[in-house]
Order: sequence, then C-alpha cells, then structure tokens
Amino acid sequence: MNPALPLVLAAAALLAGCDRVAALASATPFASFESRCASLPPGRIDVVHVPKPVTENFSLANADLERFAEPAAAHHRTVGLTRAQFGYRSTLELDGLEDPRGGRSCARPRVRVEVASSEMTVYVAREYRGDPCREPLILEHEHRHVAVFERYGEEVVPLLARDLDALVGGGVRYAPTMAEVQDSMRAELTTHLEAFMTRARDDLALRHAAVDTDREYEMLARTCGATPDLVR
Repeated sequence: MNPALPLVLAAAALLAGCDRVAALASATPFASFESRCASLPPGRIDVVHVPKPVTENFSLANADLERFAEPAAAHHRTVGLTRAQFGYRSTLELDGLEDPRGGRSCARPRVRVEVASSEMTVYVAREYRGDPCREPLILEHEHRHVAVFERYGEEVVPLLARDLDALVGGGVRYAPTMAEVQDSMRAELTTHLEAFMTRARDDLALRHAAVDTDREYEMLARTCGATPDLVR
C-alpha cells in the first residue's frame, strides 16, 4: 500500500502570453467593408496539454522537506514530497482589416492555450534512500500525485476548449481600431483563464487530498514498521 505524504501544491503559474495582429490587404477593394470582414480567415481555438518531465530527488533530509511541505497532521513527518506548478501559456493572434476611411476595424481571433504543469520534482527524504521497504512505497505514492497533475491537464483540455469557443468563437469582432479589438479580446481571455485557474487550484487540492489520507500513513507503518524518525 502507499504512504500518504504531504504535497506542495504551489500557486498556479500564469505564464505570459503573446499577441500578434496581422492586417490583411483586401483582394477586392471595391467590396463592402462588412463583406471583406466576413471573408477573413476563420477564427480558431486550440487548447493542448503539454506533458512535462518528472525528476526524482533524494538529496534532502526530513527536516528540509518539512520546510517545503504544507501543514500536515501533527503525528506525520514529511518523508516524501511532490513539487509542481500548474498553469498555462496563451497566445492571441488576430487576422484583421481596417477601413481605409477610418473609424472601423474588424478581426477574427486565433487562440492557443497550452495547459501544463511545471517540470515536476518527486522528493524522497535521503534517510530512506535505499530502504527496501519504504523507498518504493514513498515513490509509488508520490507518483500518484504526479498522475493527478497529468490526468487533470488532459481532462480540462476539451472543457476549456469548449468554454473558449463559446466565449471567443470564430465570429468577426468589430471596434473603432485594431488595438481596441486586441485589447478587448485579451481582457476577455485573461478574465476567463484566471477564473479557470482558480477552479483548477481548488479541484487539484481536492484530488491531492484524496491521495493523502490517514489510512495511507498508517499503511506505511503497518507495512514497513513504525520507527521513531518516521512517526512522532
């Protein structure tokens, strides 16, 4: 069975996005502005999960891991830890036109969001490096936390894509200037993605808590035997 070991769930990392605006020349200069806007390339929403590598680290002692860990029950000592940040990178691109007479601009957006955790580090206290009973149990447990991050990233991709498609869609956006189209789109995306990250923090906290149970701590002691430096 698996030990239940404290997890550091760091604040969500909001990775900076970038914007691009392409002003397209019209092949039919005598067509109406609206018809030229309607012929802009279709908008697009791409949401992808980007897996990140996982490393194992045995260099820190119990006391070092205690400083990293979130508060745990008083009788548990931190013998393993998973550190990662969950976040996203967003890119907004606009294909648009400006009315040469001034005062009107239109654009269709292309949005790409990469959902990912940071590179994850699984720590095992160096006191248990090479322990034939505890080390594999600690590692197995911590990799369950890794799996929580990975599964969550995969699960939210279609949900976030659906929500962004409803928010942004492929329709033409109009504003007096191209800069205003861009600013409006960026503000909508930022608001939605920040709300998404708030939900993600709460969802992930619940999923990790389901991995860290008292029963898991007790199972480690029953399987490998309690020792003074493990349970206090």
